[in-house]
Amino acid sequence: MDNYRPTTAEERKQRAREQAEQAQRMRERNNRMGLAIFQGSWIMAFVCLALIYVLMGAAPGWRPEDGQRPDILIPTIATVALLVSTWLARHAWQAVTRDEVQRFLNEWMIAIGLAGVFFVIMLTQFFALTPAANDLQYVELYRLMIGYHAIHTLVIGGMMVQVWRYGKAGRYHSGNHWTVEAALKLWYFVTAAWLIFYVVLYWI
Repeated sequence: MDNYRPTTAEERKQRAREQAEQAQRMRERNNRMGLAIFQGSWIMAFVCLALIYVLMGAAPGWRPEDGQRPDILIPTIATVALLVSTWLARHAWQAVTRDEVQRFLNEWMIAIGLAGVFFVIMLTQFFALTPAANDLQYVELYRLMIGYHAIHTLVIGGMMVQVWRYGKAGRYHSGNHWTVEAALKLWYFVTAAWLIFYVVLYWI
């Protein structure tokens, strides 16, 4: 009892700050874990579609002749645009963690523009093939894979646009950038899913 000393107001404030910081770190860990679990389960749908394509492709005559398959050049351009977009989005996120807000806005906007280029090319690829009686299953599965990925690109691209709008309003800084990080990781997902499809559809 002789050693008891009541805490001062400053000590109570410091303790409250430490507790708030600890709670914030816990929320961020939970957010990251939840997003990782979500992405891991989500990517399985893309893997399953790719496996279906590969397994069906083992059947003789299922795929059309080389001259009737989609050209690889335009999808390759789309892939490069997507990879550059992802690289810029990552650099933009790193910028906002350093409070370089204007750099974040500039690089994030360019990343969105390249995402738009990728999406438009996906639309052209959806209609690149016309199904015929002898390749109907092949074309329909090809369109399903392209369309499924294009929908995810559109939705997550829309999220990136919203992040840019909030960033322009001054919402993000070194102490508050989880939404930017989440959008970036979802864009990673779009990139990884497309690389799976790109290899399966145009190289195998």
